[in-house]
Amino acid sequence: MKKTLLAALAAASATALIAPAVATAAPEPADVAATTATAVPAALAAAALPGAPAADRAGTRTQWPETLGLPKAWAEKVILRDRPDLEIEHIPEGALVTMDYREDRVRIVHNALGLVSQVPAIG
Repeated sequence: MKKTLLAALAAASATALIAPAVATAAPEPADVAATTATAVPAALAAAALPGAPAADRAGTRTQWPETLGLPKAWAEKVILRDRPDLEIEHIPEGALVTMDYREDRVRIVHNALGLVSQVPAIG
């Protein structure tokens, strides 16, 4: 009885660990070409990831974790949809930037493919 219960528990745990990885897997290059216009709103409407709060005390958005992995142009649209008052800067990964903090700026750090590689945040 004990072995059966442990085996069932191990199988359930393995399924729970594998299922999120399969659901969030990146599309294959062949699938990217097949992407339709209906996939864009679904990607833009993705829920925020757990972790650091994405809003300040007043409820104003300060981070956009849902844009990780999106093309930089889509990320810009998501940010401007939430906060049209912000200035957007596109920064290549590894580029040198100033360390000043500005409440009206969001830097979108992207890789060589133009995909967002860091969580865009005000600053």
